[in-house]
Amino acid sequence: MKFARILVAFVATVSALLVAPASNAAQPDTRQDLWVLQSDTVRDDVWDQTNWAWDPDYPVIAHPRHGGANQQWYWPGDDTIRNKQYGWCVTSLDGTLAGRDCGDFEDQRWTFEPREDWRVWKIELQGTNLCVTHNGTYNALILTRCEEDRVDQKWIITKA
Repeated sequence: MKFARILVAFVATVSALLVAPASNAAQPDTRQDLWVLQSDTVRDDVWDQTNWAWDPDYPVIAHPRHGGANQQWYWPGDDTIRNKQYGWCVTSLDGTLAGRDCGDFEDQRWTFEPREDWRVWKIELQGTNLCVTHNGTYNALILTRCEEDRVDQKWIITKA
């Protein structure tokens, strides 16, 4: 009986030691700098990742800012733009932007280029000369030929 108690105490101690380091082990860095991408054309409009059941394309739209996680974005250093809420990558789908699972796809690679002394940014699908363009409030963001003076292709990037 005494041996059984010692064995139980030993097993409990070893289990605690095995679990404790795991809970304190280095975890993947889930803290990312989060950003809001705001239109320079319609100042209240920001990028908004939809998840509409009736639209399985899950477009990225221009939507008035409400502060939700679906309006927060991060870029992990692999040229993708990812949504905080869904983890999806912004993807070019036949000239519109949509959320998709991330992968090693050319239609998910973006280049940011500062304009007007870093006040606004041009966001281009890499190597295409196609830029993200505001297409009206509540409408999907689209890609059109990059043009220096198009205000609907200028985006203000601020911390979320």
